[in-house]
Amino acid sequence: MGAAESQAAERVGRYEIAGRLATGGMAEIVLGRLVGPSGFERPVVIKRILPHLAEQQSFVSMFLDEARLAAQIRHPNVVQVQELSQDGTELYLVMEYLEGENAAGVVRRCMVKQRPTDYALIAFILAEACAGLHAAHELKDAKGTLIGLVHRDVSPQNIFVTYAGGVKVLDFGIAKAADRITQTEAGQLKGKFEYMSPEQCRGKPLDRRSDVFALGIVLYELTTRRRLFKRANKLAVLEAVWKDPIVPPSRGLADYPVPLERVVLKALSRDPDQRYATANEMRRALLEAMREMNAPLAPEEALAQLMHEVFPDRVQAKQDMLSRLRAGGQLVNVPAAETDESVELPEVEVGTASFRSRLESGFSFGSLSSSDAYGLERAKRARARMLVLGVGAAAAVLLVALGAMLARPETPPPRTMTALGRNPITPLVALAAPAPKSYVKIDLVSFPPGATVLLAGEDRGTTPLELALEQGEAQLDLRIELDGYAAAVEKLVPDMNQRLRVRLNKADEKKTTTSSVQVTRPKTEPKTGGGFRRFD
Repeated sequence: MGAAESQAAERVGRYEIAGRLATGGMAEIVLGRLVGPSGFERPVVIKRILPHLAEQQSFVSMFLDEARLAAQIRHPNVVQVQELSQDGTELYLVMEYLEGENAAGVVRRCMVKQRPTDYALIAFILAEACAGLHAAHELKDAKGTLIGLVHRDVSPQNIFVTYAGGVKVLDFGIAKAADRITQTEAGQLKGKFEYMSPEQCRGKPLDRRSDVFALGIVLYELTTRRRLFKRANKLAVLEAVWKDPIVPPSRGLADYPVPLERVVLKALSRDPDQRYATANEMRRALLEAMREMNAPLAPEEALAQLMHEVFPDRVQAKQDMLSRLRAGGQLVNVPAAETDESVELPEVEVGTASFRSRLESGFSFGSLSSSDAYGLERAKRARARMLVLGVGAAAAVLLVALGAMLARPETPPPRTMTALGRNPITPLVALAAPAPKSYVKIDLVSFPPGATVLLAGEDRGTTPLELALEQGEAQLDLRIELDGYAAAVEKLVPDMNQRLRVRLNKADEKKTTTSSVQVTRPKTEPKTGGGFRRFD
């Protein structure tokens, strides 16, 4: 996501396109304006299917389902859908334009500004999100029967905080209702894995309590500034969601409010029957926790003040943009949808005392910067390497003893051991094997998306794409292709985690024969991976 080029002359239906906000895997989000009589101007956000997907009925059906469900929700804590329309073969959804930031961006900026965590305000943000989700969960059909709507993608990115102190739930794009026209395939996982409920990870039927679990994850992460279920790969994430112990927030934060921890841990119960039965019940618990924490009497005003204090640049940039928009001027660019993306939240470390010991040794969660997070990750990998060396040394000593034992005829061969009822582990002699290979992550996004990725001549899928490559210094030929566009070519060295943003040029553009590849790498270049982890 980045600043968009001016597109003042382009139109979608009765709306002028002022600039592009973001491009996802299925749709493009643009900033538009409605021009009416007597100089009437109104900014809107338009979501439209990407051209190369518009002819695929499955995508069109999914888009229509999203619009049909979202348009039925009328609540101040849910983004308002104003119109669903068609321009030729193009379908688009028109929504209200909101001035603010998503909850992930709020936490990142507070970290940059070294602002301590305001537990009461975060509790208020989540309470408002609960109210919006409860309204969605309570949707009824014409006969007054609950339709069983579940958001299924609750995350910090889909909770929006306005500069005026309001809170809105966004993006019901993968929501599912019992009467949905286009049914999701059984067992198919959709959503951000790190914010799924245990039952969602297993492809089980979902109800509103799945969203309650996701709200618990968001509350945990915003208040601790730690990623609860972030892991090295998607399989590890799924396993962590339904099996890893939940580290109580107070274990790492001595000042963590007791009433708020009660809410967090109840929402994160793996048994749905032990969670809050509804988002409204969780909201009431959060409001009670706010009272116990002596929250401000006007939390909306306190939240608005916080937003203006930490986002003065963004507030001004968007006000300037809207002034130009309402004046009918041509926009040069649109402020990026995300901010402070380089700031990374470290993971919660399960099964160690380091979460608490860092705080006791003077580590402050409120002053954590992106370089702090990167340094902590590098230190964690160093400890892991030392552990491997230690295990290897111990294994060498044990192998000598084992060899002497095996020399005795009466000694039976070593047996495979089982640890705590898990899968059998390898015999002791296997400990002498080389350490496992190290892998790095390559995050590939193209504009437009849907491009084919060829790595060393091998088709690895289409963008957006996340690759796990064996770490090394050898150059690999990377080629990104899309019909109608010039190919992008790059030499990729998988020595660390990297972000690649590819802007493809039209094939008929004579000014260039290839498209550009923007590579984002850490400022320092260690020999081990871990340069970035997205907070999305």
